[in-house]
Amino acid sequence: MASRNLIGALLLSSCIVAPCLAAAQETVQVEEVVVTGQRASDRDSLLKKRDAISAVEVVSANDVGKLPDQNVAEAVRRLSGVSVATDKGEGRYLIIRGIEPNLANVTINNQTASAPEPESRNVKLDDIPSALIGSVTVIKSLTPDLDANAIAGQVDINTLTAFDRTKNIFSARVVRGTFEATDSKATEGDVSVGGKFGSERQFGLVLAGNYSKRPSVSDDVLTSSRQVVGGVDLPAELDMRSYSPAIRKRSGAVANFDWRPNDDIKLYARLMYSKFDDNETRDRFRFFFPGSAGSYTGLSADGGTITSTTARHLVRLRNEITDTTTLAFGGDFKLGKGVLTLQGTHALSEKKDPIRDEFDYRSTGALTGVFTGTAGLQQRLTAGASALSASTYNLRQYKQVSRHAEEDLNQVRADYKLPIEAWGEGSYLKFGAKYLDRNKFTDATGHVYTRGNGETLVGETSNTIPTVYKGRFSFGPTVDYGLAKAYFEANKGLFTDSATDRLVETLGSDFKVVEKITAGYGMASVTRGDLTVIPGVRVEHTEGKTSAIAVTPTSTINDTYNQFGSYGYTDWFPSVNLKYNFSHTLLARAAVTTALGRPNYADLAPTLAVSAADNEVTLGNPDLQPQKAVNFDASLEYYFPGEGGISLGFFHKRIENPIFTSTETRSGTFGGVALVNADVTQVTNGDKARVTGLEFNVQKPLTFLPSPLDGFGVNFNATLVNGKMDVPGRSEKIKLPNQSKRLASAQLYYEKYNFSARLAYTYRSAYLYELNTSDPTGAKDIYFDKVTTLSARVAYRINKVEIFAEGNNLNDATDYYYYQTRDRFAESETYGRSYRFGLSYTF
Repeated sequence: MASRNLIGALLLSSCIVAPCLAAAQETVQVEEVVVTGQRASDRDSLLKKRDAISAVEVVSANDVGKLPDQNVAEAVRRLSGVSVATDKGEGRYLIIRGIEPNLANVTINNQTASAPEPESRNVKLDDIPSALIGSVTVIKSLTPDLDANAIAGQVDINTLTAFDRTKNIFSARVVRGTFEATDSKATEGDVSVGGKFGSERQFGLVLAGNYSKRPSVSDDVLTSSRQVVGGVDLPAELDMRSYSPAIRKRSGAVANFDWRPNDDIKLYARLMYSKFDDNETRDRFRFFFPGSAGSYTGLSADGGTITSTTARHLVRLRNEITDTTTLAFGGDFKLGKGVLTLQGTHALSEKKDPIRDEFDYRSTGALTGVFTGTAGLQQRLTAGASALSASTYNLRQYKQVSRHAEEDLNQVRADYKLPIEAWGEGSYLKFGAKYLDRNKFTDATGHVYTRGNGETLVGETSNTIPTVYKGRFSFGPTVDYGLAKAYFEANKGLFTDSATDRLVETLGSDFKVVEKITAGYGMASVTRGDLTVIPGVRVEHTEGKTSAIAVTPTSTINDTYNQFGSYGYTDWFPSVNLKYNFSHTLLARAAVTTALGRPNYADLAPTLAVSAADNEVTLGNPDLQPQKAVNFDASLEYYFPGEGGISLGFFHKRIENPIFTSTETRSGTFGGVALVNADVTQVTNGDKARVTGLEFNVQKPLTFLPSPLDGFGVNFNATLVNGKMDVPGRSEKIKLPNQSKRLASAQLYYEKYNFSARLAYTYRSAYLYELNTSDPTGAKDIYFDKVTTLSARVAYRINKVEIFAEGNNLNDATDYYYYQTRDRFAESETYGRSYRFGLSYTF
């Protein structure tokens, strides 16, 4: 049904634009029409897409703020073939064409961005306020002058410079927000100022700043696993989590300086800073479903009564702070007939969790409860009186953890571009080199304090939450973190600091990776008539050293790095991009490119954790091979006379060495410990994967309609993707993680008489969220269900002042996860609707 609906939408969009296409004259040039708002944004983006030498999608600065986009990820998610991975309802990572986020290369002002995440190469795009960007380009087919570490594609974030505008720059915005789920308000403001100065206006300076404070409230229900009891498929527990308004603060600044002393030299300095500060208190009630049918009465697919079980009440206080600073210098120098471009960048990202503390109170005695529904998320859970009484729970554990991760990135590059008119107008030869030096480490400190029964929750509770998740599930008393912490400090002698748990928390995730990449390339652009061919080749040499700490029964808390590994490889990346202009308005593209995807840092680290008691081993893998891909792209693009365009694209990727986590039974000696039939978990390489897809995109202002209807416009894009990979132990190929089969985005807008309105719809189908190789049937695989969202914005402009109102998640969408089939619930989280109101001034 979803496929038929998507195809129907494609046909409907084609019907809308078909009359325009038929009436178009091929010899008509796209007009230079000066407009503002949505039309200006679309026109600017389409011009950049049309003029690009490869397949790209562009979001311009004019488009930022036209919908309630909190960050860069949300500003880009409506592009063709792009979806986002979210956190608490906000976009965080980009998923391009269904390929996992760590296989997308992110650059800031043409230089590789640093990644603050402790374990992966993912660049958190929710750290970067959308108000600070000038444009974002998603590059889908690579050329040799781009980094090869981009199987999914490249995301190029550019900040605004004074020479991007003909006039001086001044804009300011203030926003106030409200949320359905809380009385707390959101506040946001940003300002940008800049322009050219000097006797010959040879200097340019842009300064921009942003600050936002946003409460994040959600109810989350999940289960750690599934079980079959008395012939009924049940969750192992209902783990209910209520987030008191978590406060998310974002701040950022940009300072861009340019100096153009003459026509032959252009110099610049770029500074970008962003900070993300997330403070969160999480109340948690874990109500367990017994594994024995004897602990139920009336058990059926419709529900039942639990006669004997256990439960736990917990509270976690967490503070997560991410800081990223990027400083770049560079310039263009006319050298002979060509241009030499030199760039150097230092980037430092830090992620700190100074507080990640959790108190755990566990029940005594047999608890009861009544639940209804077993297909999907339970319809209701009513816990018995004892389960909702603070006196039932005793303080048994206090976990105290702090973490610090840092990535120090230094890079330099040189590019030389030489025009060669003998090859055709606009033809050139280009070659260059790049060196990147990355130092990454993560360090944690942890304690796990335990004690027996004795202190009940009565003394450390100050609030009760009757129900969560829209009244469907009982919750009961909450743990007051301040009171619990005061009790612990006053009675620390009653607790035991678990030596084994302390080793795991302190040493188990510590590692260091030093990676150096040296690259060179050569390419040409040859234009013959209407055909442009861009052949070339890139070579990259990667070498790295890794360090970690083994955690075994003989380890001590003072151990330093004692596990070491190294890796090194050289790869060649040939490619060819073709572009053919049938006319000024119709063109075709085709490309064959190659790329790779380097493993995540934590997977490369030679970590070793041995638990003789559980007969389990977890290993890192410094010998992991990078994923490698051959990519095929083809598209047909038509640009309407005046404004708008329509395109259809095809892509196919052949990926070798896909990476996944494997658990198998082995016997041997691990870290000096002999084990028999141990469960050994390690990240490893698979055989191959395939991804094939179609992309459709149309953007059209409906200016052919009579006034006042000529203010309407439509944007629509859809992507169909099919991808599979081989996994050892599975009899059939499985879907790639993060890959939705269907993506769609639609926008209907109106702009006229200083009034503008915009309604946006986004859709993505379900995708594999977590692969569990321990079960060959796939029953433990977790999928993230389909999501549809609606957003809207209305605004009215009075001279240079705009008054606006925005609504996000207007359809009250929830995040739902399931095990293999939709009726086997894994997690569901709800956020509610949000609204923002504000003023902006643009000079």
